[in-house]
Amino acid sequence: MTILEMHKLADLLIDKADAPWFTSDEKDMFINLAVNQIVDVNYRVFEKDEEARAKLNTIVKTTNQGSVDEVNLTAINDFRYTLALKGTTPDKCGNLVTRKISPVQWDDEAGNQNDPFNKNSNTNLGYVQENKEIGNPAVKSSVLKILSDTKPTNVILVYLKTPTNVSASGTIVNCELPDSVHEEVVNLAVKKMLGTIESQVQYQMQSNEIASENENKR
Repeated sequence: MTILEMHKLADLLIDKADAPWFTSDEKDMFINLAVNQIVDVNYRVFEKDEEARAKLNTIVKTTNQGSVDEVNLTAINDFRYTLALKGTTPDKCGNLVTRKISPVQWDDEAGNQNDPFNKNSNTNLGYVQENKEIGNPAVKSSVLKILSDTKPTNVILVYLKTPTNVSASGTIVNCELPDSVHEEVVNLAVKKMLGTIESQVQYQMQSNEIASENENKR
């Protein structure tokens, strides 16, 4: 579906619920909220569930970081979640080999370096995620710190990007998730719209009750 078709479906569902009209910008906002929620929920099972991978495959990106010992995630404008990290380092014979860089929990990091069987090295690459200040003036950044004997000659990050916000006015921007997910996106967006109306109605009822109680006390 195009974003205009998603708006039409949203209008149809809202009309059936006999709810107030939403502007184009408001529908865009709720659709974007729904898209991001679907991304966040499906990321949790991305590696285990084929359906989840199918929903998110259009927002998987790869970036070559070059020779680095840490990856500055904050500098990647559309970064959302890490999927995989790979690094090229020499083996015991000096041959360059590209290997998986595995995540390491902070409570395991110190112990691993003293364990000959788990120590991170050029042949057993690992990474931890931390926050640090980078640049001048310093900017707080989230980085993946690579644990190895030497700086990898090349690092590749595979990640899920934050979907580009849809827009039905001005420059048209369609939903980046696959067409098979668009109806789910609209249904979730409409639920959020109707939820705001219900909350407003409940708030108004509560306000009226409080006002009535205060009037009776006089």
